[in-house]
Amino acid sequence: MRYISPVCFLFLLAACAPSKEKICGKMDDSIRRYLEKSNKDLAIHALKTTDFVMIGAGRLDTLSKESYGKKMAYFSKRYTASGNTAKADLDSINYYSKLDSLTTLQIANRWQDPKIYYYSKTYLSATMGTKKTADTVHYALDRTFKLIPIQ
Repeated sequence: MRYISPVCFLFLLAACAPSKEKICGKMDDSIRRYLEKSNKDLAIHALKTTDFVMIGAGRLDTLSKESYGKKMAYFSKRYTASGNTAKADLDSINYYSKLDSLTTLQIANRWQDPKIYYYSKTYLSATMGTKKTADTVHYALDRTFKLIPIQ
């Protein structure tokens, strides 16, 4: 009789939790709405979230910071290779460097933030104009399945 109560509790806990497929379906709907709203010329052929993990706000900031680092490296490479557009590329490097610094401060100040986000792994096949793409992309969504842009 002692072990029946914990077993029943675990069963009820598992029965009340939404299934992974249901959450992935909600993510798919939210991502589709976001993409269709922001890109008028986009035709989505396939969109399927295959997996997700729960991440904290600090990890979300780290993902933004990694994105800024990649953009700084891209514009730095273009800056060294170009002559006429060098000023614009240098401005872009400075812009992403400032965002990177602000995100570093945000990470330091947000260590106690209890917010949890979904980080999805989604297969996307789409056509924008004449350009076709098929790739696995990652999206961050909040608890209400609103897409959080990662710069």
